[in-house]
Amino acid sequence: MISIKLFLSALILVSAAMAAEAQVVGVATLSQGSSFYSVGAGISGVMQQKANITTRVQPMSGPSVYLPILNRGEVEFAIAQALDVTNSYLGVEAFNGRKNSELRLVGLVFVMPTGIAVPNDSPIKSLKDLKGVRMPGQFTAQAVMRLLQNAILATAGLSTADMKQFPVADYLKGMASLGEGKVDAAMFCAGCAQTQEVNLALASHGGLRFLPLLDTPEAVEAMHKISPASSIKVFKPSPSLPGIIEPVPLIISSGFLMTSTHVPDDVVYKTTKALYENKPMLEASTQYLKTFEPSMMAEANIVPYHPGAERFYKEVGEWPPKKR
Repeated sequence: MISIKLFLSALILVSAAMAAEAQVVGVATLSQGSSFYSVGAGISGVMQQKANITTRVQPMSGPSVYLPILNRGEVEFAIAQALDVTNSYLGVEAFNGRKNSELRLVGLVFVMPTGIAVPNDSPIKSLKDLKGVRMPGQFTAQAVMRLLQNAILATAGLSTADMKQFPVADYLKGMASLGEGKVDAAMFCAGCAQTQEVNLALASHGGLRFLPLLDTPEAVEAMHKISPASSIKVFKPSPSLPGIIEPVPLIISSGFLMTSTHVPDDVVYKTTKALYENKPMLEASTQYLKTFEPSMMAEANIVPYHPGAERFYKEVGEWPPKKR
């Protein structure tokens, strides 16, 4: 009888372990077709194949929806841009009054070069020339992009309020509106699939042309008042970067994989390790992860890192977090 009880107890433990192993882990992203969805899908693939974690990408309308869900432990991971990372944790801007204090970082997974672009034959030559033109505005489903656009314009002493605003729900619709002739300029991600599509749509105008950001100390200070974690980097012409006609400074913002205190240390540790050790697989999954750099995963931020991620970074000598 005792042996049967022991057998049944062991069977229950094994079944529980198998159930835990088979549990599906969610990765929240923006809608399909977005850069965040592509990044989430690439990360999900690495987690499944290299960490043996069953995952499912869960597209949602925006970080203002899914980061509070992540904070409550209703989804395990999420992709978020640096501004949303800090704003959600502090409970400001789109998260006003809703601190998400259970959020934790796994690591920096990509950087997004972004700028304002116009048709190549446009008379607009600089950001200062944008005053009074038609531009996408509001970004009702993606408030962080409203902040990012204002951070870019701030380098020239402008804001979206200085423009004739064309209301859009998100970043993708803003880009599309330039290809459709509804606006005179729009914010674009250098190298994104949507940027390439609009560049083709404007072939009769010579394609796209990015406007250079001002990178004087005063301009950078104005940018940092809106987007403290952003920086400016010069990008050179490349077949993969339509719209960059000559070397041009663009804003760089970080994209993080996030989790929460509700996720077990071991799951986050295995995820961090799998990403750190599989750069080629991540790069091959999507163009957006070609900026992935393992040595910069632990980028400094006011949001704490998850203990599971911290444990791995300490093991490989990548702790404490670095400032870019």
